[in-house]
Amino acid sequence: MRKTWKIGDRVVELLEEEDAEEIEDLLKSVWPYAEDYPDEWRKRRALSADEVREEMRSGYFYFGIREEGRVVALYKAKIYDDICLGEHLSVHPDFRRRGLSRTLYAHIITFAKEMGCRRVHVNILPHQEASVRLVTRYGFKKIKEYEQIPGMLVHLYEKIVAEEDES
Repeated sequence: MRKTWKIGDRVVELLEEEDAEEIEDLLKSVWPYAEDYPDEWRKRRALSADEVREEMRSGYFYFGIREEGRVVALYKAKIYDDICLGEHLSVHPDFRRRGLSRTLYAHIITFAKEMGCRRVHVNILPHQEASVRLVTRYGFKKIKEYEQIPGMLVHLYEKIVAEEDES
């Protein structure tokens, strides 16, 4: 039985290796056209099904939303100590402006808490105003600015989802 979460009126599901081809299709419909990003980054993000499976085996969790019988939005997460890093948020161009990103950001907070994480981290390009507004709406705070790859400035946002144990 597949693990799912009800977030508002949508269902977010934990994607599995058998979904890798669908994930590849979505990533290849998004990243080659994501002109906000340098070419090198866009190529890195358009993962093949085999690369997706390898990431899953190395500890990445992929979460998706299905509409019309296919994965149309996703992100991946990895746990580092007490941090849940969410990244690679991708929404099919035909399904944008429907609140899917909001659902996925709400989900990462839920997932991080379930995994016992204290913090959630996400990277946002500084000029992506809608993304900045969205993470700010969910209580994320900018904690750092750095070049993720040469020439690509990102802002690292953090949300505290659990206080440190004071025992």
